[in-house]
Amino acid sequence: MKKLNPMKIKTVLLILLSLIAYSPLYAHPSKINPVNELLERIGGKGASERITVSLDSSLTTAAGEEVFEITSQNGKPCVIGSGISALTAGINWYLNHYVHLNISWNHLNWDFSKHSFPVPSKPERHTCDAIYRYYLNYCTFGYSMATWTWERWEQEIDWMALHGINMPLQIVGLDVVWKRVLEKDFNYSTEEANNFIAGPAFQAWWGMNNLEGWGGPNPEWWYERQLNLARKIIQREKELGMEPVLPGFCGMVPSNFEQKTGIKCQNQGTWCSFVRPMILDPTSSSYTSVAEKYYARLEEVMGKSLYYSMDPFHEGGRIQSGQYKEGYQTIFNAMNKCCGSESKWVIQQWQWEDFQALSLNAVPAGRLIVLDLFSDGNPAFEHYNGYAPQHAVYCSIPNFGGRTGFFGRIPRMGHDYFAFKEKYSQIKGIGAAPEAIEQTPVVYDFLFELPWMGKEPDPVDWIMQYADARYGKEDVNVREAWKLILHSVLNNTDGLQGPHESVMCARPSLEVKSVSSWGGTRIFYKPEMLIQALKLLLDADVNPNHPNYSYDLCDITRQVLSDYSKSLLEQLNVCGKESIEFQKLKAKFLELILDTDQLLGTNENFRLGHWTERARDIASEMNSTTSMDRDWLELNARLLITTWGDKDNSDKSGLRDYSYRQWQGLLKDYYYPRWEYFFDHDLQSAAGSWFYGEWEWAHNLKIDFSFEGVTTEKNVIRYSPEKEGNTMQEVKRILKKYAF
Repeated sequence: MKKLNPMKIKTVLLILLSLIAYSPLYAHPSKINPVNELLERIGGKGASERITVSLDSSLTTAAGEEVFEITSQNGKPCVIGSGISALTAGINWYLNHYVHLNISWNHLNWDFSKHSFPVPSKPERHTCDAIYRYYLNYCTFGYSMATWTWERWEQEIDWMALHGINMPLQIVGLDVVWKRVLEKDFNYSTEEANNFIAGPAFQAWWGMNNLEGWGGPNPEWWYERQLNLARKIIQREKELGMEPVLPGFCGMVPSNFEQKTGIKCQNQGTWCSFVRPMILDPTSSSYTSVAEKYYARLEEVMGKSLYYSMDPFHEGGRIQSGQYKEGYQTIFNAMNKCCGSESKWVIQQWQWEDFQALSLNAVPAGRLIVLDLFSDGNPAFEHYNGYAPQHAVYCSIPNFGGRTGFFGRIPRMGHDYFAFKEKYSQIKGIGAAPEAIEQTPVVYDFLFELPWMGKEPDPVDWIMQYADARYGKEDVNVREAWKLILHSVLNNTDGLQGPHESVMCARPSLEVKSVSSWGGTRIFYKPEMLIQALKLLLDADVNPNHPNYSYDLCDITRQVLSDYSKSLLEQLNVCGKESIEFQKLKAKFLELILDTDQLLGTNENFRLGHWTERARDIASEMNSTTSMDRDWLELNARLLITTWGDKDNSDKSGLRDYSYRQWQGLLKDYYYPRWEYFFDHDLQSAAGSWFYGEWEWAHNLKIDFSFEGVTTEKNVIRYSPEKEGNTMQEVKRILKKYAF
């Protein structure tokens, strides 16, 4: 036998290795490992061995569109993506449409070993028609994320990846940026900086130039924690193919900035009775130097990105010079200088005034991305000619304020997204900009599948596939139930801001038109459709302990009871308060609130303790925190969902109950006492104002609606996040009791 030449063997091996390295299917472990780690987190130990994942950049279309392909390899399912984001979106598509496993907020971690992973019989390919897949809203960082630890953030970033999101807003750490700017660049003391920076639950509105200091002062450990958290979030987002949208500089400065620095500022008045921060006129000589200092500190804390969020004249902002076009140019130039020539400005179109449209031509074409924030409820593409010559993103706001409700616009979204894209070539993306999340997950699953569909879907066909994935199997009753849900609560066609509101949570009156100042209680569908859907779900051949099934039973029953409470209140309003019928209806209305509270206690996602204990747990992420720190975190969380601010903010400006929640514990101890006092005191309001009792509850004080002022007697209640009771048993009991 001829002896092999070692040098020739070495040469052949090197050639083979080089071919592999330059093959489009080759992915360096550092790129693919984060995806396998994601699979282990969402599916448990060994989950990454159930499915093969790989990257193939050659899948990208000539137009630069991202692609994923679901196929098979070595007897296992295989998902291939043109990039990380396409790959993770493809994994989620496979899980929903093949495995029938729907990962949503109510249950983010599963055990893949309990599920069958079918091998596709033929390849399935999907191309994405959206360059930008945007996610979040400044408000989300308050109404949902204010109580999150890294553990919950880690889950959310996995959820983002599975939904193909590639440009999430990221403002965690903005407080650290400003603390450094003020203390290191402008000689502010720590106390002075804290007077400007808002507390944990209110940083979103501070970041939008609406208020300063509320919810603070923040302890030193808080800033260290925020710095660490911000860097973890950004690192993970980038590992999973996302480019975060960071908070840029558009002129906001503390209200005492001129006094401290001598730099001329402009008063912005008030927002909902809060004193707003000042603003630097972008056309002033000092603007760029302050911006440069800000961007330097931003880079220290968060690094650099391609995208920067700036809304300089949000909800009433003004500059005295009136030179708005020049102002937009200066804001852009500062970003361009500090962040690079590839950077892009992300701006929200939210209730724009005419001068705000000047931004479209003040910024070089393609360097401004306009989020048409409320495309599903009040689109403005036609008014602004598709935002030419800039790029635009079709966005949905599925929820306002975190107010509880089963709500969506699925048929309208499915039609309008494709119709607007066909009409306006500038629409390059899709996004969700909810003020709060962790509600009605079906809306987000639909929205983020749209850009991978290629054409307008049949909403009925889609909802039936969703129903199969939601509970892990096909069932005729489940499918019929979800069709009824689609044509009722998920078929809003007007501009209602979030779900219609529950009268249970209103300040008492026999005529409740709204719970919050900007909402409404009108039911836009036939309530009996939802009752029928609930009965079909109860009759379904589904595992009663399936996390999604149990959650949906609880949520749909809650919505049925909420709708019924409106009917009871309307009946109360037409019968005399001295009548026997009034007394019966009053008792039933109060019982209904307590029954709803008991129902919601059977699922941890609907418990007040899920919110308050998470807030307290933030302190556990740092050493040397105290019980006072935990109490402060819980106070922030309680204020946000009740009075929001002080008496002027709450009553005069109407912020109270903007973020009301139908949660176990809150119904029983906050909303119920208001209604009970109202009925027990001849339909009279609380002494002076309902505000005092509401403020007392938020501060763990004894509620006394008969006293015009705030009591000092402590009444500390800790709410457990642990579920109690059985959801299905509770639903059956309630249906029988109220004869639905």
